[in-house]
Amino acid sequence: MVVHSPPKGRNGYKAWNKKYLIRSLLGLPVPPKRFVHPEFQGLEDPAAAEAAAKSGQPTGVQVVSGDAAKFASHEVFDRDVYANCDVITAERVAVEGDESVFSFGTAEDFWFTLVNEASWTSLIGGELMVEALMILMCGFTLTFVALVEGKAVTAATLGSKVLLSLTTVRLSTDSIYGWQAGTPSTPVEIFVLAIFGWMHWLILSIASALIVARALRPATSGLFSPDMVVNNDSAQVRFMVLRNQHQGKMGFLYNLEFQMQAMTVGGQTIDLPLIRNKYAQWLNSNNIITLRHPVTDPSSPFNPEREGGPAKVSNIFVTLTAMDVDGNSVLESIIYYDPNNLDKDLEEKMRPFPRILMNHKFVDMYRIAKHPETGDWAKAAPVFICNLDNFIKVAELQPEESGFVVGTKGGLK
Repeated sequence: MVVHSPPKGRNGYKAWNKKYLIRSLLGLPVPPKRFVHPEFQGLEDPAAAEAAAKSGQPTGVQVVSGDAAKFASHEVFDRDVYANCDVITAERVAVEGDESVFSFGTAEDFWFTLVNEASWTSLIGGELMVEALMILMCGFTLTFVALVEGKAVTAATLGSKVLLSLTTVRLSTDSIYGWQAGTPSTPVEIFVLAIFGWMHWLILSIASALIVARALRPATSGLFSPDMVVNNDSAQVRFMVLRNQHQGKMGFLYNLEFQMQAMTVGGQTIDLPLIRNKYAQWLNSNNIITLRHPVTDPSSPFNPEREGGPAKVSNIFVTLTAMDVDGNSVLESIIYYDPNNLDKDLEEKMRPFPRILMNHKFVDMYRIAKHPETGDWAKAAPVFICNLDNFIKVAELQPEESGFVVGTKGGLK
């Protein structure tokens, strides 16, 4: 009997991948590539098998523009989809008011921006820039002090004072650097160095507090599909648990509860009941949750027999509340927009964003390990293979397919 032994015990997620060298060096998950069952090693050409597995599905990166991009499937994961999901409303609605109170202070707003909105690159770059400016400012101040004290000031003097200002980084108060004795600092110079040393300590304290504040923010624990699909059967959203390839409890989520709500173009909110919206726990990214709202529900805005007729949906909100293994709250959310109900210029400007795709379906993620010639199932585990690349992919329903709404193309009317 052949026993399945995945690379490093994690089905290739921690395997070495030259294309993702830094992630491999850091021991982070990397794309696992195509899975070939141990029973069938050498019986199939990997390239041909991969092409066959993708037959009938979109391949490569689709280059589309204009109206075609409204409905084209995502072929490559793009985090900008999620970055844009919360900003379209601000683009559509202007805010005005001369005396409106938006916050309780500029300092609080700036701190909120640093903790919640600024990227790590901008934070680290900003801190280095502040340090460099402080060192230069200290050097110029010391040069000015020397000039006031009647000392001969030259270009070399400025350079030496800038080097002296570097000692504020280690809170030094004397003009000794490079392990060579120099002219002792005057009382005024010592005072200036002490002030800048205190400023440096304050900057380090603020930077440390900022790092702690950002570190305490919960990491993203789950991922919604970048598009939701709506057909004559249901409105569907996919969800995947992240960062638990170790299969340890640290990556599990508990007491998951999902909510879905639609907003019409007129601003009316409508609850969208799900066939199943609660889960006791969810373990790994190999198991994908598909949330389904039946469009036959009497209150569904997509139901043509709804009282008052079907509603014109502008966007749909989906949220998840759960707990992690430490009992900390987990909150994930996403907003899907109907590209047909967005201004053409705005729709093109905001791409990519989470979309409501009418008359579409999700591309299958699971296949069965079969003998390449006989088609017999594998006798040893694993029998099922999950293609995570298809998590983001959708396909447009054709008129002859189940779920297609007669008389529509790309959207339910």
